[in-house]
Amino acid sequence: MRLQTLISIFAGLVFSTAVHAQNPVILIDAGHGGEDAGYYSWTGHPEAELVLRIAQRLEERLAAAGGLDVRMTRSGEGGPSDETRLAIANAAGADLMLSIHADVASERASARGLIIYRASNLARRQVLSRTIALGFSANETEAGAALADRLAREEAFINTLRASLPADLPLVVDEGRGALFDVLMDANTPALFVEFPFLSNSGEAVPPPLDESQIAVVNAFADAVIAHYAVQTPG
Repeated sequence: MRLQTLISIFAGLVFSTAVHAQNPVILIDAGHGGEDAGYYSWTGHPEAELVLRIAQRLEERLAAAGGLDVRMTRSGEGGPSDETRLAIANAAGADLMLSIHADVASERASARGLIIYRASNLARRQVLSRTIALGFSANETEAGAALADRLAREEAFINTLRASLPADLPLVVDEGRGALFDVLMDANTPALFVEFPFLSNSGEAVPPPLDESQIAVVNAFADAVIAHYAVQTPG
């Protein structure tokens, strides 16, 4: 992990636990973009295009609900670098960052469902220990409390999401591989790496526009975010 990244993570630990005076910030990160097309579906459509449509649909639902400050890391075909995405997330102090991607399972074309990656407590505490040893975070108790708060907020949202998802949709929450994704390890805010649909499954990955099953998953995420975060304005 880069030295400047370590500084960035823990320079903002306390800020990431602050309660926003305004509406909660939800950051939607459509993966890939620009020259990075990501995977290709069985029909030849790039992952970057599909996840952007998913992100845009989610943004529309959340913006229409009110009570939320909804932001995107990209809204067009261009693809910001990973460093830029992280800078946006950390500067926003988001209450939740959803990084949206799709998956492939070339060895099993029938694979379907939703995978949510999150960095484990162990992986993040190993990073925390290194930054303290290097002198980037002098207050171990404060930094540890901020980390625990972030983990708890991620878990709470996942529990809300479970109740909103279609009952027949397989859901896997994977903490083991979460440490592989910089967007999870380097963000100062609650962050989840979401993979849906499986581009290798002809029943899930269809050419844009989104099909009914994909819209149902987007709506489930929107319902969960609204229920969990939206500020209720007096009627």
